[in-house]
Amino acid sequence: MSEARFLFLSQEDVVAAGGLEMTETIEIVEHALRLHGQGDAVLPRKVSIFWGDDPGTEEREGRIMAMPAYVGGDLDVAGLKWIPSVPDNPSRGLPRGIGLIVLTDRTTGLPLAVLDGTVVSAMRTGAVTGISVRALANPGARVAAILGAGVQARTQLMALRCVLDLEEVRVWDVDQGRARAFCEREADKGVTMLPVESAHAACLDAPVVVAATMAPEPFVPLSWISEGAIFVSISSLDPMLDLIAGSDVLVCDVWEHESGHASRPFARALEQGLVSRDRVAQLGEVLLGIRPGRTHPSQRVFVSPVGLAIEDVAGAMRIYRRAEELGIGTPLALWKEPIWS
Repeated sequence: MSEARFLFLSQEDVVAAGGLEMTETIEIVEHALRLHGQGDAVLPRKVSIFWGDDPGTEEREGRIMAMPAYVGGDLDVAGLKWIPSVPDNPSRGLPRGIGLIVLTDRTTGLPLAVLDGTVVSAMRTGAVTGISVRALANPGARVAAILGAGVQARTQLMALRCVLDLEEVRVWDVDQGRARAFCEREADKGVTMLPVESAHAACLDAPVVVAATMAPEPFVPLSWISEGAIFVSISSLDPMLDLIAGSDVLVCDVWEHESGHASRPFARALEQGLVSRDRVAQLGEVLLGIRPGRTHPSQRVFVSPVGLAIEDVAGAMRIYRRAEELGIGTPLALWKEPIWS
Protein backbone atom coordinates (compact mmCIF):
# COMPACT_ATOMS: atom_id res chain seq x y z
CA MET A 1 0.00 0.00 0.00
CA SER A 2 1.57 3.27 -1.09
CA GLU A 3 -1.02 5.72 0.28
CA ALA A 4 0.23 7.51 3.40
CA ARG A 5 -2.67 8.14 5.77
CA PHE A 6 -2.66 9.63 9.26
CA LEU A 7 -5.22 10.73 11.81
CA PHE A 8 -5.85 14.39 12.54
CA LEU A 9 -7.18 15.09 16.04
CA SER A 10 -8.53 18.54 16.86
CA GLN A 11 -8.59 19.79 20.44
CA GLU A 12 -12.20 18.69 20.68
CA ASP A 13 -11.17 15.23 19.44
CA VAL A 14 -8.37 15.06 22.02
CA VAL A 15 -10.81 15.86 24.82
CA ALA A 16 -13.32 13.29 23.50
CA ALA A 17 -10.55 10.68 23.48
CA GLY A 18 -9.80 11.21 27.18
CA GLY A 19 -7.40 14.12 27.05
CA LEU A 20 -8.68 15.54 30.35
CA GLU A 21 -8.38 12.29 32.30
CA MET A 22 -5.68 13.16 34.84
CA THR A 23 -5.35 9.76 36.51
CA GLU A 24 -4.61 8.12 33.15
CA THR A 25 -2.24 10.96 32.23
CA ILE A 26 -0.30 10.50 35.46
CA GLU A 27 0.10 6.78 34.76
CA ILE A 28 1.27 7.18 31.14
CA VAL A 29 3.72 9.95 32.05
CA GLU A 30 5.15 7.90 34.90
CA HIS A 31 5.48 4.98 32.45
CA ALA A 32 7.49 7.23 30.10
CA LEU A 33 9.75 8.42 32.92
CA ARG A 34 10.42 4.84 33.99
CA LEU A 35 11.22 3.82 30.39
CA HIS A 36 13.67 6.72 30.19
CA GLY A 37 15.24 5.67 33.48
CA GLN A 38 15.69 2.18 32.02
CA GLY A 39 17.37 3.58 28.91
CA ASP A 40 14.43 2.78 26.61
CA ALA A 41 13.88 6.28 25.25
CA VAL A 42 15.67 8.81 23.06
CA LEU A 43 15.45 12.41 24.21
CA PRO A 44 17.39 15.00 22.18
CA ARG A 45 17.80 18.52 23.47
CA LYS A 46 14.96 20.94 22.84
CA VAL A 47 15.45 23.49 20.09
CA SER A 48 14.24 26.91 21.17
CA ILE A 49 13.61 30.28 19.58
CA PHE A 50 13.87 33.16 22.03
CA TRP A 51 13.31 36.85 21.34
CA GLY A 52 16.11 38.02 23.64
CA ASP A 53 19.03 36.82 25.75
CA ASP A 54 18.33 37.84 29.36
CA PRO A 55 16.78 35.36 31.85
CA GLY A 56 13.41 37.15 32.02
CA THR A 57 12.82 37.25 28.27
CA GLU A 58 10.89 33.97 28.14
CA GLU A 59 8.44 35.13 30.82
CA ARG A 60 7.95 38.56 29.17
CA GLU A 61 8.14 37.87 25.43
CA GLY A 62 7.66 34.12 25.15
CA ARG A 63 9.42 31.56 22.98
CA ILE A 64 8.88 28.68 20.56
CA MET A 65 10.16 25.17 21.28
CA ALA A 66 10.58 22.08 19.12
CA MET A 67 10.70 18.96 21.30
CA PRO A 68 11.47 15.56 19.68
CA ALA A 69 11.54 12.18 21.41
CA TYR A 70 11.25 8.44 21.01
CA VAL A 71 9.57 6.34 23.71
CA GLY A 72 10.13 2.57 23.61
CA GLY A 73 8.53 -0.32 25.44
CA ASP A 74 4.92 -1.02 24.56
CA LEU A 75 4.60 2.52 23.12
CA ASP A 76 7.39 2.27 20.53
CA VAL A 77 6.68 5.64 18.93
CA ALA A 78 8.55 8.77 17.95
CA GLY A 79 7.12 12.26 17.99
CA LEU A 80 7.62 15.99 18.03
CA LYS A 81 5.88 18.74 19.96
CA TRP A 82 5.99 22.22 18.41
CA ILE A 83 4.84 24.73 21.02
CA PRO A 84 4.91 28.51 20.92
CA SER A 85 4.41 30.25 24.26
CA VAL A 86 3.06 33.81 24.04
CA PRO A 87 2.53 35.52 27.42
CA ASP A 88 0.21 38.20 25.98
CA ASN A 89 -2.13 35.68 24.37
CA PRO A 90 -4.65 35.46 27.26
CA SER A 91 -5.42 39.16 26.71
CA ARG A 92 -6.29 38.18 23.12
CA GLY A 93 -8.55 35.38 24.24
CA LEU A 94 -5.95 32.79 23.22
CA PRO A 95 -3.98 30.21 25.23
CA ARG A 96 -0.47 31.17 26.22
CA GLY A 97 0.82 27.83 24.93
CA ILE A 98 -0.41 26.51 21.58
CA GLY A 99 0.89 23.02 20.92
CA LEU A 100 0.92 20.70 17.93
CA ILE A 101 2.16 17.11 18.18
CA VAL A 102 3.21 14.79 15.37
CA LEU A 103 3.47 11.03 16.03
CA THR A 104 5.62 8.93 13.70
CA ASP A 105 5.93 5.19 13.12
CA ARG A 106 9.51 4.28 14.02
CA THR A 107 9.77 1.49 11.45
CA THR A 108 8.48 3.25 8.31
CA GLY A 109 8.81 6.92 9.24
CA LEU A 110 5.20 7.46 8.21
CA PRO A 111 3.04 9.82 10.27
CA LEU A 112 0.51 8.17 12.57
CA ALA A 113 -1.24 11.27 13.84
CA VAL A 114 -1.17 15.05 14.00
CA LEU A 115 -2.99 16.36 17.01
CA ASP A 116 -3.63 19.35 19.21
CA GLY A 117 -0.86 19.50 21.78
CA THR A 118 -2.21 22.25 24.00
CA VAL A 119 -4.30 19.92 26.14
CA VAL A 120 -1.68 17.16 26.13
CA SER A 121 1.04 19.61 27.19
CA ALA A 122 -0.95 21.19 30.02
CA MET A 123 -2.12 17.82 31.31
CA ARG A 124 1.32 16.20 31.30
CA THR A 125 2.72 19.22 33.17
CA GLY A 126 0.17 18.70 35.91
CA ALA A 127 0.85 14.96 35.83
CA VAL A 128 4.57 15.40 36.57
CA THR A 129 3.65 17.34 39.69
CA GLY A 130 1.27 14.57 40.71
CA ILE A 131 3.99 11.95 40.19
CA SER A 132 6.53 14.02 42.16
CA VAL A 133 4.17 14.67 45.04
CA ARG A 134 3.03 11.04 45.20
CA ALA A 135 6.65 9.89 45.37
CA LEU A 136 8.18 12.60 47.54
CA ALA A 137 5.62 14.35 49.75
CA ASN A 138 5.16 13.28 53.34
CA PRO A 139 2.24 10.84 53.68
CA GLY A 140 -0.97 12.43 54.87
CA ALA A 141 -0.39 15.90 53.40
CA ARG A 142 -3.78 17.59 53.10
CA VAL A 143 -2.91 21.26 52.46
CA ALA A 144 -1.37 22.62 49.27
CA ALA A 145 -0.41 26.06 48.03
CA ILE A 146 -0.54 27.02 44.37
CA LEU A 147 1.28 30.17 43.31
CA GLY A 148 -0.31 31.45 40.12
CA ALA A 149 -3.92 31.03 39.00
CA GLY A 150 -3.54 30.65 35.25
CA VAL A 151 -4.11 27.65 32.97
CA GLN A 152 -1.28 25.64 34.51
CA ALA A 153 -2.87 26.00 37.95
CA ARG A 154 -5.89 24.07 36.68
CA THR A 155 -3.96 20.96 35.76
CA GLN A 156 -1.73 21.27 38.83
CA LEU A 157 -4.84 21.17 41.00
CA MET A 158 -6.28 18.26 39.01
CA ALA A 159 -3.11 16.27 39.66
CA LEU A 160 -2.92 17.18 43.35
CA ARG A 161 -6.50 16.00 43.77
CA CYS A 162 -5.54 12.66 42.25
CA VAL A 163 -2.63 11.95 44.59
CA LEU A 164 -3.57 13.69 47.86
CA ASP A 165 -6.53 13.60 50.19
CA LEU A 166 -6.82 17.37 50.02
CA GLU A 167 -8.72 19.46 52.55
CA GLU A 168 -7.45 22.96 51.69
CA VAL A 169 -5.78 24.63 48.72
CA ARG A 170 -4.43 28.15 49.08
CA VAL A 171 -4.17 30.09 45.85
CA TRP A 172 -2.18 33.26 45.28
CA ASP A 173 -1.82 35.32 42.12
CA VAL A 174 -0.55 38.83 41.45
CA ASP A 175 -4.07 39.40 40.12
CA GLN A 176 -6.14 38.76 43.23
CA GLY A 177 -9.34 38.76 41.19
CA ARG A 178 -8.01 35.88 39.12
CA ALA A 179 -7.14 33.94 42.29
CA ARG A 180 -10.66 34.50 43.63
CA ALA A 181 -12.23 33.47 40.33
CA PHE A 182 -10.09 30.32 40.26
CA CYS A 183 -11.16 29.37 43.78
CA GLU A 184 -14.84 30.05 43.04
CA ARG A 185 -14.69 27.89 39.92
CA GLU A 186 -13.11 24.99 41.83
CA ALA A 187 -15.06 25.39 45.09
CA ASP A 188 -17.71 22.76 44.37
CA LYS A 189 -15.29 19.84 44.30
CA GLY A 190 -15.04 18.92 47.98
CA VAL A 191 -11.92 20.94 48.85
CA THR A 192 -11.74 24.32 50.60
CA MET A 193 -10.34 26.71 48.02
CA LEU A 194 -8.83 29.75 49.73
CA PRO A 195 -7.58 32.82 47.83
CA VAL A 196 -4.82 34.50 49.83
CA GLU A 197 -3.36 37.98 49.62
CA SER A 198 0.33 37.10 49.53
CA ALA A 199 2.57 34.33 48.28
CA HIS A 200 4.11 34.14 51.74
CA ALA A 201 0.71 33.50 53.33
CA ALA A 202 0.04 30.74 50.79
CA CYS A 203 3.33 28.98 51.56
CA LEU A 204 3.18 29.30 55.36
CA ASP A 205 3.22 25.78 56.89
CA ALA A 206 1.95 24.26 53.61
CA PRO A 207 3.34 20.72 53.16
CA VAL A 208 3.01 21.00 49.36
CA VAL A 209 3.82 24.15 47.37
CA VAL A 210 3.53 24.38 43.58
CA ALA A 211 4.80 27.46 41.74
CA ALA A 212 3.26 28.13 38.33
CA THR A 213 3.55 31.86 37.68
CA MET A 214 4.99 34.13 35.02
CA ALA A 215 7.20 35.94 37.56
CA PRO A 216 10.09 37.74 35.80
CA GLU A 217 12.40 37.36 38.82
CA PRO A 218 12.81 35.04 41.84
CA PHE A 219 10.68 35.79 44.90
CA VAL A 220 10.26 32.63 47.05
CA PRO A 221 13.01 32.25 49.69
CA LEU A 222 13.93 29.19 51.74
CA SER A 223 12.44 30.78 54.88
CA TRP A 224 8.92 30.54 53.40
CA ILE A 225 9.08 26.75 53.00
CA SER A 226 8.52 24.63 56.09
CA GLU A 227 10.59 21.65 57.14
CA GLY A 228 9.18 18.52 55.54
CA ALA A 229 7.52 20.40 52.67
CA ILE A 230 7.87 19.71 48.97
CA PHE A 231 8.25 22.61 46.54
CA VAL A 232 7.57 21.90 42.85
CA SER A 233 8.84 24.59 40.50
CA ILE A 234 6.74 24.38 37.34
CA SER A 235 7.62 27.94 36.40
CA SER A 236 11.27 28.90 36.06
CA LEU A 237 12.13 31.96 38.12
CA ASP A 238 9.93 31.74 41.23
CA PRO A 239 12.39 30.04 43.66
CA MET A 240 15.29 32.07 45.00
CA LEU A 241 18.72 30.48 44.99
CA ASP A 242 18.78 29.91 48.75
CA LEU A 243 15.61 27.78 48.44
CA ILE A 244 17.30 25.58 45.84
CA ALA A 245 20.64 25.27 47.61
CA GLY A 246 19.09 24.91 51.09
CA SER A 247 16.69 22.08 50.28
CA ASP A 248 17.66 18.60 51.46
CA VAL A 249 16.47 16.57 48.48
CA LEU A 250 16.90 17.90 44.94
CA VAL A 251 15.10 16.31 42.01
CA CYS A 252 14.72 17.16 38.31
CA ASP A 253 13.15 15.21 35.47
CA VAL A 254 16.29 14.98 33.29
CA TRP A 255 19.46 16.81 34.30
CA GLU A 256 20.80 17.66 30.83
CA HIS A 257 17.53 19.35 29.86
CA GLU A 258 17.02 21.16 33.15
CA SER A 259 20.62 22.39 33.50
CA GLY A 260 20.77 23.42 29.83
CA HIS A 261 17.77 25.78 30.09
CA ALA A 262 19.30 29.00 31.41
CA SER A 263 16.33 30.33 33.36
CA ARG A 264 15.48 27.04 35.10
CA PRO A 265 16.23 26.76 38.83
CA PHE A 266 19.04 24.20 38.68
CA ALA A 267 20.70 25.99 35.76
CA ARG A 268 20.74 29.20 37.79
CA ALA A 269 22.05 27.43 40.90
CA LEU A 270 24.68 25.56 38.88
CA GLU A 271 25.95 28.80 37.37
CA GLN A 272 26.48 30.18 40.88
CA GLY A 273 28.22 26.99 42.06
CA LEU A 274 25.43 26.21 44.54
CA VAL A 275 24.54 22.72 43.26
CA SER A 276 26.40 19.93 41.53
CA ARG A 277 25.19 17.16 39.26
CA ASP A 278 25.66 14.46 41.89
CA ARG A 279 23.34 16.25 44.35
CA VAL A 280 20.39 16.17 41.95
CA ALA A 281 18.42 12.97 41.34
CA GLN A 282 16.34 12.41 38.22
CA LEU A 283 12.69 11.61 38.79
CA GLY A 284 12.85 8.38 36.77
CA GLU A 285 15.76 7.22 38.94
CA VAL A 286 13.73 7.89 42.08
CA LEU A 287 10.72 6.01 40.70
CA LEU A 288 12.92 3.03 39.85
CA GLY A 289 14.73 3.07 43.22
CA ILE A 290 18.08 3.84 41.59
CA ARG A 291 18.42 7.05 43.63
CA PRO A 292 16.81 7.76 47.00
CA GLY A 293 14.08 10.35 47.29
CA ARG A 294 12.86 11.51 50.67
CA THR A 295 14.49 9.58 53.49
CA HIS A 296 13.23 11.59 56.49
CA PRO A 297 9.97 13.44 57.27
CA SER A 298 11.76 16.70 58.10
CA GLN A 299 13.54 17.02 54.75
CA ARG A 300 12.64 19.83 52.40
CA VAL A 301 12.25 18.47 48.88
CA PHE A 302 12.78 20.69 45.83
CA VAL A 303 11.60 19.44 42.45
CA SER A 304 12.19 21.24 39.17
CA PRO A 305 10.63 19.49 36.15
CA VAL A 306 11.55 21.40 32.99
CA GLY A 307 9.12 19.28 30.93
CA LEU A 308 10.12 16.53 28.52
CA ALA A 309 9.10 15.48 25.05
CA ILE A 310 8.84 11.84 26.17
CA GLU A 311 5.92 12.94 28.36
CA ASP A 312 4.19 14.66 25.43
CA VAL A 313 4.80 11.76 23.05
CA ALA A 314 3.59 9.15 25.53
CA GLY A 315 0.53 11.23 26.41
CA ALA A 316 -0.26 11.80 22.74
CA MET A 317 0.13 8.09 21.97
CA ARG A 318 -2.42 7.28 24.67
CA ILE A 319 -4.87 9.71 23.07
CA TYR A 320 -4.19 8.39 19.55
CA ARG A 321 -4.82 4.78 20.58
CA ARG A 322 -8.07 5.73 22.35
CA ALA A 323 -9.18 7.78 19.34
CA GLU A 324 -8.56 4.79 17.06
CA GLU A 325 -10.65 2.59 19.36
CA LEU A 326 -13.51 5.08 19.48
CA GLY A 327 -13.42 6.11 15.81
CA ILE A 328 -12.63 9.73 16.69
CA GLY A 329 -10.72 12.08 14.39
CA THR A 330 -10.32 12.86 10.71
CA PRO A 331 -8.27 10.51 8.51
CA LEU A 332 -6.08 12.47 6.07
CA ALA A 333 -3.70 11.44 3.32
CA LEU A 334 -0.17 12.83 3.07
CA TRP A 335 -0.11 11.40 -0.44
CA LYS A 336 -1.94 8.86 -2.56
CA GLU A 337 1.20 7.84 -4.42
CA PRO A 338 4.68 9.07 -3.44
CA ILE A 339 6.46 11.09 -6.11
CA TRP A 340 9.74 9.38 -5.15
CA SER A 341 10.22 5.93 -3.70
